[in-house]
Amino acid sequence: MTEFPLPPDTPFGFSKLIDGDLWERLVAEKKVFPLDDPRQNIQYLRLKPGACRVFLMGDPRETADTPPQGILLRIFDDRDRASLAFEKEKTRRPLPSPDGYKPFLDEETGVVGLPFPNDPEIPELRRIYEPDRFRRLALELVQNHSSDEWRLQRSLTKFQLLAYKPGRRAVLRAKLKFRHLTEDQKIRIRLHLKVEKKATAQMSIKQAQQISSSTRDCKNFQTPLFLGAASNGSLFAHEWCQGKPIYTSGENLPDVLRTLGAAVAELHSLPLEINAHLPPQLMLDEVKILAADLTRLIPGLASDLQSITDELLGQIPILSSLPSSLLHGDLHLDQFLINKGMPILVDFDRAGRGYACLDIGAMLEDLRIRGVDEAASDSFLEGYRQINQRQLLPQHIVIGRVLAILRRASEPLRKLQTDWQQQLRSSLSECRRLLAGGE
Repeated sequence: MTEFPLPPDTPFGFSKLIDGDLWERLVAEKKVFPLDDPRQNIQYLRLKPGACRVFLMGDPRETADTPPQGILLRIFDDRDRASLAFEKEKTRRPLPSPDGYKPFLDEETGVVGLPFPNDPEIPELRRIYEPDRFRRLALELVQNHSSDEWRLQRSLTKFQLLAYKPGRRAVLRAKLKFRHLTEDQKIRIRLHLKVEKKATAQMSIKQAQQISSSTRDCKNFQTPLFLGAASNGSLFAHEWCQGKPIYTSGENLPDVLRTLGAAVAELHSLPLEINAHLPPQLMLDEVKILAADLTRLIPGLASDLQSITDELLGQIPILSSLPSSLLHGDLHLDQFLINKGMPILVDFDRAGRGYACLDIGAMLEDLRIRGVDEAASDSFLEGYRQINQRQLLPQHIVIGRVLAILRRASEPLRKLQTDWQQQLRSSLSECRRLLAGGE
């Protein structure tokens, strides 16, 4: 296996996981499950100087009471921090996995392992895989059905872990079947479940309700129907949508993008008042932080990043004169499904009031990265302008595009793509081109 190029301040334990024999040794010590190539099984990576979090998944089991085979590794260069983190985990009484794996500390590499679904910040996550507890929670999402009358049928209940950000949230697809205790009645439902840490869950639940209600009568797009929240304060659900993903290879792509542009324009025009995104003065700070983080990844790019940062910092203040819009906040093609010609817009975790050019810039950059030509991308803008008549200047769109590039520039590294350094340099070249007035 070719040695993976890592940033200079990468924790020693992570480099041993990626290019060394750490995983093989942990398997031999019966601390983790076997994997052919751990690098290919990393589902989540958050890499910081001297520390990181990594989630690896093995067998994606989907039964009601058996969670997928997974483990969260917290890796520290500071061995004292690793020992302290491990001792803290032990006080939280974590459960062993169905395979018998338990939390562990590898002193040599500063690795602390925690089997899924244990998560100290989201203790409610493991309740999903306890059918008797989950039955009561799930019935709170189904109107007019009492837990005294219905039982969850374990053999026909399935979960699929779609996304997991340790310490923040987990997203699952759930296929549930309930049986009435005294009558010959059954309920089959499909849900899009989210379980989130309590510190942020209430805000997320409130926002999900508001967006579902405000978009219910939209003409150019739909959103998944919000079903409800469980009494534990951490679990909430939307209906499962049957739409199909959008592929850039389709002959009718310009027409589809025109439809998506109209959908985003209608979203931006909604008067819903929710949490605001960063104002220009705080966006300046974000840009400086992004530049510092990217410089840390490749120190030799410091001069290029400084030049781009200076130019962008000079342009961002002009946004303060623009009206605010309801933004999606993380717009890209995978956030859309199509059902009978109607776009379905999903995943509003980062929604808020902000500047329309930020959503538009993010979408245009996603299309560019996917190889969509400029003529087809212009169809998205055409559809947008047909619905939303607010003036959309090229200068504003450039700001949105450059911000989107900087925010996503480290994604190839998080996905462990071997050419992440080349992609980062290419991203900065695109920033320079746009800021210089490139089309």
